[in-house]
Amino acid sequence: MELINTIQAMQNLGADVVKQGRAILKRKKKTTNKNTLYNDFGYNVTSNGKEVDIEWFFGDAEDYWEFIDEGVVGVGGFKGKGKARGHGSSFRFKYANPGGKLITALKKWTKNKSISDKFIWGIGYNIKRKGLERTQFFSTPYKKLGSSRADDIAKAFADDIEIELKNKLK
Repeated sequence: MELINTIQAMQNLGADVVKQGRAILKRKKKTTNKNTLYNDFGYNVTSNGKEVDIEWFFGDAEDYWEFIDEGVVGVGGFKGKGKARGHGSSFRFKYANPGGKLITALKKWTKNKSISDKFIWGIGYNIKRKGLERTQFFSTPYKKLGSSRADDIAKAFADDIEIELKNKLK
């Protein structure tokens, strides 16, 4: 069965979630010239004739996009200006000393910049103390648009079934 209308409805959902998500990343200043999350955030709609699936992808940010979306609560104890980040997130740092995964991620992120290991460690320490800001660049548009478009997707599927029945009955 051809699910043309359903595929189109899912394509519209995907395009709008990505558009709104990128707008959130831009508003929260989470974009750079080489920002893979902003540039590679996308979707792919597939169909096997029986069902339609939408798959979300985040490029090289596949390992950490959830932390950008939900934020990470810091361990606290920082001094000076600034504020704790990540309130409301289920992700938490356990201790202030930046571990191997964070340092490895920061080195990967700064690989084209001439930054010393001590400075990278300082960045990691600051991130663990303050946490990561919660952007909800994916979860907010997905929840909002997913629920508001459910009727449109169901109608598109019903239209596809009606077309299939008409073709079979001819």
